[in-house]
Amino acid sequence: MARKSAIRRSTGETVFMVFNSLFMIFFCFITIYPFINTLAVSFNDGSDALRGGIYFLPRQLTTLNYATVFKDNEILRAYGVTISRTIIGVVTTLTVTGLLAYGLSKKQLVGRKVYVFICLVAMIFSAGLIPTYMLYKDVKLLNSFLVYILPHAVSIFNMILMKNFFEQLPMEIEESAMIDGAGTFRILLSVVLPVSMPIVATICIFTGVFQWNEWFDAYMFVPRRMEIHPVQTYLYKVIALSMSATQDAAEAQLLERLKTNVITIRAATVIITTIPIVFIYSLFQKHFVKGVMVGAVKG
Repeated sequence: MARKSAIRRSTGETVFMVFNSLFMIFFCFITIYPFINTLAVSFNDGSDALRGGIYFLPRQLTTLNYATVFKDNEILRAYGVTISRTIIGVVTTLTVTGLLAYGLSKKQLVGRKVYVFICLVAMIFSAGLIPTYMLYKDVKLLNSFLVYILPHAVSIFNMILMKNFFEQLPMEIEESAMIDGAGTFRILLSVVLPVSMPIVATICIFTGVFQWNEWFDAYMFVPRRMEIHPVQTYLYKVIALSMSATQDAAEAQLLERLKTNVITIRAATVIITTIPIVFIYSLFQKHFVKGVMVGAVKG
């Protein structure tokens, strides 16, 4: 009887493993397929792509779409803006958010609970788009590159992750540095940060992905300065124009510059904008997972 029960349990476990494996394969497929399809379209001839039916591999292989993208000065300019806002945004957010998190991680800070409560309220409740627009207008952030940086200098969610991480560090390492005469900033830079690389890498990934993918702030808050629009906003215009029935002179000129089918150009631009983020994730994956797990759960 016990042997039959063991056989039944073994059979049930086998069925579960098979079902679980099939489900994971299906989930991975539906996750990766859009990227594979976009990659195939981006390497396909523009006129041939109009016929449709491209799924996994290009039907007529060509690199003309990528050559067209890199010949467009507007796209290159937009890439420069995106790279600039990403680098500056990551450094600014990491600096300001890190200082706030380190300060709030100290239990001897006067009013610490009040500051944490204010931060949590600010994270949960938002004023909305119209008050935000009016605020940016009053502080002269509209049509300025700083609108990409300053509003995101402090991230409460990232601050909580860093704060929890700092609180779990042994106090002995800071106390020994204080005995040697190190000040607060020296301790933070020379002692705390070197052992906090997992959470630093996590915040860099979070902020970098956000800055790289963000397009709405340029579309909404920088309408008059096209020269500082990032590549994601440029891509949005390409997609919107390809689906629009009416175009003004500037929009028609944009499509004319693309020279070939906008579908394949759009696919090539999507691939180019995606590859850096995929590379960053693969490069920092180990630190990213550790940083999220340690920073999100306070021991």
